[in-house]
Amino acid sequence: MLRDAETYSSVTGGERPYGGTLLQDLSIAGQVLNMMDDPRHAEIRRLVSSGLTPRMIRRVEDDLRARTRRLLDGVEPGVGFDFLVDVAAELPMQMICILLGVPESERHWLFHAIEPQFDFGGSRSAAMPQMSAEEAGSRMYTYGSELIAAKRAEPTDDMLSVVANATDPSLSDLELYLFFSLLFSAGAETTRNAVAGGLLALIENPAQMALLRDDLSALPTAIEEMVRWTSPSPSKRRTATRAVTLGGCDIEPGQKVQVWEESANRDSLVFEQPDVFDITRKPNPHLGFGYGIHYCLGANLARLELRVLFEELLSRFSSARLVKPVEWTRSNRHTGIRHLVVELGA
Repeated sequence: MLRDAETYSSVTGGERPYGGTLLQDLSIAGQVLNMMDDPRHAEIRRLVSSGLTPRMIRRVEDDLRARTRRLLDGVEPGVGFDFLVDVAAELPMQMICILLGVPESERHWLFHAIEPQFDFGGSRSAAMPQMSAEEAGSRMYTYGSELIAAKRAEPTDDMLSVVANATDPSLSDLELYLFFSLLFSAGAETTRNAVAGGLLALIENPAQMALLRDDLSALPTAIEEMVRWTSPSPSKRRTATRAVTLGGCDIEPGQKVQVWEESANRDSLVFEQPDVFDITRKPNPHLGFGYGIHYCLGANLARLELRVLFEELLSRFSSARLVKPVEWTRSNRHTGIRHLVVELGA
């Protein structure tokens, strides 16, 4: 399905804005990157990729490592803290804000204001009064629209300025806002779940944690295994454009088909011992970053964030353990952790 974008179209959408899967088509489908088909999808993807310059990546890495060290400086060994809220959510949010050119003074307000969109039925943070996902969406729309207008009037050195001022192709106001929203959903939310889920996997598999701590050169394969294991974006919906048979099932044009990458990532025909967390797993052809024309644009950024975070954490702390049971979010849009209270050893 993911390989054949002509037969299985993304244009009609399928993700419920606040968690879950819709059978109905979405009005915004065809106007946001993950709900587009080629050639429009390819045009905008090339434009967005042009904003991920080597200079931007270097800037992000330097900032990420400095922020990671400051965050870990604030962790008191032997004292429980919420790793999801205090570390795993903080770093990806900062990276997305850098790419979008969100002023530093506005970042925490923005992220806490829109966070209910990513945690259907709950909230991870007490920093903002409890609000509905609809209210959070309204706040995000207002802020995003104002930021886009500012980037058009006075461009700065960030991806949003590149996209907002492009002429070939040019994006409508709605397409620009949906791009802004998508980066938070596809970038900040999925990466923080991979970070938190990765630490949880290491805690639950202490031999693997010891192996990685003793040899940080194993981080590249460990990161791929974390992404396979956690599957932060578990599924996609597509619409058949022609009659086709898939897995012995006859599908008619217009029918909806759901692909579960999370299930594929535990396929025993592809992975030896798929339910074992193995940081040395090779090869590891997981679908954690998707596949085909919609392969995750930010995959290398996500790998960078995971690498820097675990380099710093495992070099600094001797152990990690759960203090409370893990609390999960209520959504099949993201495989998300709401709270991960841990204690790190000196």
